[in-house]
Amino acid sequence: MRIRDFSVRKRLFIANFMMVFIPFCVLLIIGSSFILGMRLMGGSDQDKVSSIWPEKGPAPSIQFAISSLKVNIEHKSEQYGRGMGRHHRRMMMQGPPDMNLEKDLNVLEQQGIQSVVTQDGNIIYVSPGADSNTLMNTVNQYSNNAPIMLWDDDMFVFSYQSTDKRTNIYSYGKTPFLTRGEPPEPNPYRDWDDIILIVIIVSIIFIIVLGLYISRLLSRQILEPLSALREASAEIRRGNLDKPISIEAQDEFGDACRDFEEMRIELKEARRQQEKYEQNRKELIAGISHDLSTPLTALKGYASGILDGIANTPEKQRHYVEMILQGASTMEKLVSSLFLFSKLDLGRIPFNMETVALCDYFTDFYNEQQPFLAEKNLYLSLELALPDDDHGLVYIDRMQFQRIIDNLLTNSIKYAKDNSVKVRICLSHQEQNLRIEFRDNGQGVDTEDLPKLFDSFYRTDPARSNVSKGSGLGLAITKQLILGMKGQIWAENNSDGGLTIIILLPRINTTTKEATP
Repeated sequence: MRIRDFSVRKRLFIANFMMVFIPFCVLLIIGSSFILGMRLMGGSDQDKVSSIWPEKGPAPSIQFAISSLKVNIEHKSEQYGRGMGRHHRRMMMQGPPDMNLEKDLNVLEQQGIQSVVTQDGNIIYVSPGADSNTLMNTVNQYSNNAPIMLWDDDMFVFSYQSTDKRTNIYSYGKTPFLTRGEPPEPNPYRDWDDIILIVIIVSIIFIIVLGLYISRLLSRQILEPLSALREASAEIRRGNLDKPISIEAQDEFGDACRDFEEMRIELKEARRQQEKYEQNRKELIAGISHDLSTPLTALKGYASGILDGIANTPEKQRHYVEMILQGASTMEKLVSSLFLFSKLDLGRIPFNMETVALCDYFTDFYNEQQPFLAEKNLYLSLELALPDDDHGLVYIDRMQFQRIIDNLLTNSIKYAKDNSVKVRICLSHQEQNLRIEFRDNGQGVDTEDLPKLFDSFYRTDPARSNVSKGSGLGLAITKQLILGMKGQIWAENNSDGGLTIIILLPRINTTTKEATP
């Protein structure tokens, strides 16, 4: 099995274990090397013995060194007596003492005791600064050429001869049995190995504790976001898009969780839009069914009246035929509006965009249409709240924009009070947009119904009893056309009654000749 096939938890455990184990091994190797080096550089066993009983001063170290000297001398003498050649034996007798013997002599010298070592009457070692003849004569005065170890409150005398009579050692020093003053300076390397061992142990404990802490911290920072993502994905799979993901981390895992949270919000919004579209679809079908059934019923009734002979006079027959024609025209307009709305909703209506100066556009429209609109009891007025050098340049489709104006004015006529209505068109600036207001003094709309005005097949008449007032697609088509021109549209009630339709279109910068985003 490859490492990438393991779970994230196992891979983290392996990585964290190696993060602790490798420093542990490296530290152990380095520490062992230091301890071995310290032992090779100095630190004797006698130093350790003397440190155990500090109240006895150098006594344990001297005793240990004397015992070691005896053993080493006997060992050296045994080497002399083995089957060696005469030349080899002579070279050994004339050479210096071995390392262990010299090490013990150094211990005595540290305590102020000087020594002389002879082999077959030849001096092979003398303590630095000592006179060999004087030292041997002083020792012989106390020993009478016999082995002795005398140690009292004033001095130390030691004389020893190997069993083969070949090697002799003479030691003398003004070293009392109990130290009265400052003890001799200890070996500087004596405690280093112990200190290094303690440092190694403390370091190992610190590495393990720190490794466990970092391991837990990393696991929490990695596994917790993954767990949150897993729970959130499970909720989404169950259809629950309301449970948010809350991650405060600023690392890559936090970014991933925040991206997932944005995706959840977008999915929730997409579901809301889908539900809204589904509701609109149902309302669309219901509206089409109702608005088509009314003229169809009328057509059927008038046709039956002609066939059954109810229209038995030419005047009645003409009236019935005219009503049939009117119903067919109503159905034709409904189907045409529905077809246009469907194409707009699918984005299949091409827009022939061009730069238009709306100040000039509305001025020409007012001068041409004002008399004809007055005949329909719609009294139009125009207000241009723009600087003199600003012509209100926008990027629109002229033909579709004319359809927008016709829909809005027709809608004002349908819902007029007292069979007449006044409409004021106002042009002004709003930030980087051109604001166009169609303000009438009609019936107005309830505040809660304002957001629904631009829904398909919505009419303020809940019963939809008056089909002649439209299908409810006019404002929905208007909204789709405005959105296609990168604009915005909404409705507001006037403070003095009536309704205001507000349109925002991006202005064109006169210096760059481009639409302001």
